[in-house]
Amino acid sequence: MKKILPLALLVLMASGCSRDESGIDAQQLANHSFSLQSVDGVNVSDDAQKQPEIAFSSDLRVSGVMCNRFFGQGELNGDVLTVKQIGSTRMMCSDSQLSNWDGVISDVLNNGATLKLEQGSLTLTGNGHTLKYQAAK
Repeated sequence: MKKILPLALLVLMASGCSRDESGIDAQQLANHSFSLQSVDGVNVSDDAQKQPEIAFSSDLRVSGVMCNRFFGQGELNGDVLTVKQIGSTRMMCSDSQLSNWDGVISDVLNNGATLKLEQGSLTLTGNGHTLKYQAAK
């Protein structure tokens, strides 16, 4: 018994030290929407036909719009969000910038986006792209 107690305490301390504090809790995203500010350093055009956005439901369903609407079930592992089998509308878009970004958001989410959430700002990074969002008002 005398040897088991110190060993148990050591295991508990080690597991506490290795806990990943950088992960994002799904509740931090739940029922929030964010407006796109830029993709790869290119700002969203002021005369864009639609305001691109992304939103998260309480069960981590992801939806949003670039040129087309997109949607899918998200899975959060630490600070990486993956949305496999993304569905989307397939309309022709006269805004070439938004049309190009349709593919970007799909690739980033499908391959796993590293999330950074701070002070109302959400950044998705992955697949060679960076998308910056601001909390919707």
